Amino acid sequence: MSESHKSSRQKIIKDSGHYVGSSVLGQVFGLVRAVLMPVFFSPAQLGIWNVLNLILSYCPHAQLGLTHGMNKSIPMMIGTGNKEEQKKIQNSVFWTNLFLSLLAMIGLLGSSFFVSQHYIWPIRILAIVVFVQMMYYFFFSLLRANSKFILVSNGIFLTSVLSTILVIGMLYLFPNPVIGGLIGMGIAILIVLIYWMIKGAYRFPYKIDARTIKACFMLGIPILGIGILESLTVSIDRIFIASNMSPAQLGYYALGIMISGIVGLIPGSVASVLYSTMLERYSINKDPKDVASLLIGPMRMMWALVAILICGIIIVIPGLIVLFLPKYIPAIPIVELLIFGSFFMSSSHVPGMFIIAINKQKFIIIAQICSICAVFLIDALLVHLGLGLRGIAIGTICGYIIYGVGYTAIALSTVVDNPKIVLKYIFWQVFPLLMLTGTFLFLNWILPYTTNTLQYILWAFVRLVILLALLTFYLWIVNRDNMVINFAKEELLKVLRRFNKKTA
Repeated sequence: MSESHKSSRQKIIKDSGHYVGSSVLGQVFGLVRAVLMPVFFSPAQLGIWNVLNLILSYCPHAQLGLTHGMNKSIPMMIGTGNKEEQKKIQNSVFWTNLFLSLLAMIGLLGSSFFVSQHYIWPIRILAIVVFVQMMYYFFFSLLRANSKFILVSNGIFLTSVLSTILVIGMLYLFPNPVIGGLIGMGIAILIVLIYWMIKGAYRFPYKIDARTIKACFMLGIPILGIGILESLTVSIDRIFIASNMSPAQLGYYALGIMISGIVGLIPGSVASVLYSTMLERYSINKDPKDVASLLIGPMRMMWALVAILICGIIIVIPGLIVLFLPKYIPAIPIVELLIFGSFFMSSSHVPGMFIIAINKQKFIIIAQICSICAVFLIDALLVHLGLGLRGIAIGTICGYIIYGVGYTAIALSTVVDNPKIVLKYIFWQVFPLLMLTGTFLFLNWILPYTTNTLQYILWAFVRLVILLALLTFYLWIVNRDNMVINFAKEELLKVLRRFNKKTA
């Protein structure tokens, strides 16, 4: 490897570290914004806001996978030094994406004439935000494909800060906080889009090459398919509520989704950091067993960390709702169920990255389809039986279990030859958590929440003592062979060695 190539590679690794860090900060700001929303919104307004954000989350798919294809094509062109083909890809995808963005905006504007009164103006404003966001995603993908990670990192961080400040600020300026929040979000995205356009200094002559578009489409369509299934998996429950129930009910449910999202922050960040190392180690011999140490240790560590996090959240959050957000008290049973269920979705991050790293994506698609079908069928059945939002939450948890257990089983089966050992891992993943969940729900039945502060503190203390005892048992099971502790010690020593090298 030449010195210039080695230096360039080191710079990309360093810059990508900044990118991962900015992504984590972005998630933190996003969670802060999401947690503050119930303070400003009524349950019905929170429900409407959640529907609009669902639509916004689907807008990247309107690019038909072209940006995914561009992400794969441009690095290959850079590697071969084919600058002409690189420019052809950039120009073709830019103009095609511009047309698709306009079509998405026009489609949403047209749909606003066929919705109920409280959605008309929010959807019209959302149409403009969708156009801006699709262009934002294009430049995000283009900069990342060209390995301009510092520029991408700055944009992600700026988006997180601006959207938090402007969304919250605009809520005060508009009688309808939903419209104010949308305008604040749109302005934040537009500012970062302009920043990227100026700093990127790209020019896009009007040239669309049909062969280039077809090639990008064919490269991007598998990733597009996984992305659409991923979106359906995490949103089918809310789509079901939005089409069958009131905005207020969706607001109660959305609160549970927002809070349970906190649980996945750490596992998602850890999985992102591990992914590049998994790819590097697997590429040497193409043997999944070479990557086993990056799967089993981190996976079991995440089980322990997430269990601790869940216990902390489940003790604190319901009480905060009772004392400070009394209008959301009906949401407490849903919040509790979804927080426990989020363990399984969170436990899918590390094995999910592992499966992608060893090129077994087809199993992810199978797990996604099974999860979507399970959620839809269980939701329909339990709502028909009169269980309402609680039934939908149970359906969602079943989907999460398929996700977490399915990903874990698929990943472990590639590095463990004995199926009994895989089943043993899964049993000790699921059983203690179910025991923890069942105990908590039983405690809620005999020690219900109350608005009396003294009584609430007393009941919370009793729950805390019992749950800590069960949590201790759970952590002992996860670390019964000292694997988690040993792995944590090894990682801590690595961090200390790197720190010592930098300070030496």
